[in-house]
Amino acid sequence: MAGLTYRCAPPGWTEEAPNPFTADGSYGPGWSGFRVRAEDDARGVNRQWPNGLFAFVVGRGWKRNLAADLADFLRYEARQGRQCIVSIPEVLGGTIYIDTALAKTPPWSVLRADDPRWLVHATPAANWQAIRACGELRALARLRREGMTLPGIGFAQLGEPAEYADYIMLANAGAMAPEFVVASQNAGAILTQPDTPYTPGARLFFDGHRMIADGLVVRDGLHGAKVSDHLPLEPYLLAAVTPADLDPEGTVTAWTPRTFCLGALAYFSGIVGEPVPYEHWE
Repeated sequence: MAGLTYRCAPPGWTEEAPNPFTADGSYGPGWSGFRVRAEDDARGVNRQWPNGLFAFVVGRGWKRNLAADLADFLRYEARQGRQCIVSIPEVLGGTIYIDTALAKTPPWSVLRADDPRWLVHATPAANWQAIRACGELRALARLRREGMTLPGIGFAQLGEPAEYADYIMLANAGAMAPEFVVASQNAGAILTQPDTPYTPGARLFFDGHRMIADGLVVRDGLHGAKVSDHLPLEPYLLAAVTPADLDPEGTVTAWTPRTFCLGALAYFSGIVGEPVPYEHWE
């Protein structure tokens, strides 16, 4: 996009370092970061650093398309008016890697070869009842404007930018992460353990390609996709999988994010007639 700029971090820039581009070394809401570690692993963490910078830190073995995620992150941050500090190891090519990523990554509205066909959003059971009643998913900020008191697990703990509340977040259909969101909402604190018992709600599978074609999808380089303000169930929702669908006799004594995710994927695979790959990188 025209006018997009970024700042290249100096060597050795980490979350303990001051801002190399301000006189007093401070960060603030006008800054963000994207740091690729030299380690060839798939671990990625987005959160606010102790120095106040919201950043995404990822190993260069990231399982998604690292270059496209970087380009999408930079474009999204530019639209929000934030200046992004980028750190790329020399083994990847440094600034050449960044410029190539921006040049080769299509705009958000273009369907890409590696775009997942299906997307997923998970929600607690009580929320699913409200969603069905109104016929759409609504972003946290909208629900709050409508008078609902919701804590927004993750915003305070991760230090996410305020406008993240304006979006509904979705993941690739096989991702376990949405179940962590439900588990965290149930517990009132962030939980990311795949084998910890929790109470699942509904795992909602959407037609991702149709959402892209219709211009609903916003790409921020972190989430599989997100949608501004509200997402109608019709015509995008393909299936809503609940514990009752997987265990109609009620024989399961305890679900975990892993067991419910795998069960829901098998159920949805039966609906679409092809296997949906499981995604969790431990």
